[in-house]
Amino acid sequence: MDKKWTQGGLLTHVFFVTLFLVVPTLAFVRPPGESSLAFTRVFVQDTVANFVLLCFFYLNFYILVPKVFFRRKYALYVVYIILFLSLALTIPHLAGRHLPDYEGVIPGAPAQPPGPPFTPHHKPFSLATFVFDEFRRHLFLFFTAIFFSFLLKTREHLSEVKEEKMKAELSHLKSQINPHFLFNTLNSIYVLSLKKDEKASAAIINLSGLMRYVIKDANDYKIPLQKEIEYIRNYIELQKARLGDTARIRFEFSGATANKEISPLLLITYIENAFKYGVNPNEEDCLVEVKIQVTDTGLTMSTFNKKMPIAESVDSTGIGIANTAGRLNLLYPGKHKIEIEEDDKTYSVTLSLFLI
Repeated sequence: MDKKWTQGGLLTHVFFVTLFLVVPTLAFVRPPGESSLAFTRVFVQDTVANFVLLCFFYLNFYILVPKVFFRRKYALYVVYIILFLSLALTIPHLAGRHLPDYEGVIPGAPAQPPGPPFTPHHKPFSLATFVFDEFRRHLFLFFTAIFFSFLLKTREHLSEVKEEKMKAELSHLKSQINPHFLFNTLNSIYVLSLKKDEKASAAIINLSGLMRYVIKDANDYKIPLQKEIEYIRNYIELQKARLGDTARIRFEFSGATANKEISPLLLITYIENAFKYGVNPNEEDCLVEVKIQVTDTGLTMSTFNKKMPIAESVDSTGIGIANTAGRLNLLYPGKHKIEIEEDDKTYSVTLSLFLI
């Protein structure tokens, strides 16, 4: 089922159906002596008007707002509003014009002789009365239909734009997988295979898991936290295989990932950044540390690296960090905290993320 019709979305539609079909009919004040459910002109006109306005609500929600207003056809949108306002006022009038106005004593009329207390009464048509009655009774509901259908469709549209933006940023992140890293990893695996090192098969498995995650698993809006941790573990193991003894790499993980989800590729950017600036095969004493602790409500990840001179081919624009910070603001507003500490020799990041 479309997610717009599940949970809160379905309840919203039920609310508006009830609002337009039931509430006004019961809420309008009837003339003296008339039951709120009496089958009279007023009752029929109110019921028909509510049905017409409900139809207009969904017409505006599904067609006019997305296909006319959002496409900046403002003049045409106003024409449609005026047209349906005319229909919303005239259709109820035509539906009830031949019914009795109400069953009861006419206010201000002479006293009636003894007999039945209530008799049918028909009002002669008056344009001024028609305009006054219909505007008074149904105009505010018409604009209520416009307002709420426009508000709900705009909120839905903004949500879709936000989701598309996040998907585009995710696709961009996936496309930014460093080809140099893949080339160097494959080259390292080749060297290990020539030496018949048992680490070669493990490296191939790690690379396979990494690529499978990026191509398949990371397409979802949220994924099990365990998959994200496995991706990070595979990435770090591949870095170890590639770098060998030229760098000290430490990875620590603690906590339980069961029943927890996270948006994909949020953590890896900071880890990649630590390797980018903390590792240089031509330098000694390279150090990269990654620690992830999962709690009952979220996780804390910290990265630490010693600063090393980077090769000219390494991208140092900081776009990846900026994109990830933007994704965090979109996906976890008020539910994350980033602390960065930096000096001339070291760089560290601590990210706290609330997942519940």
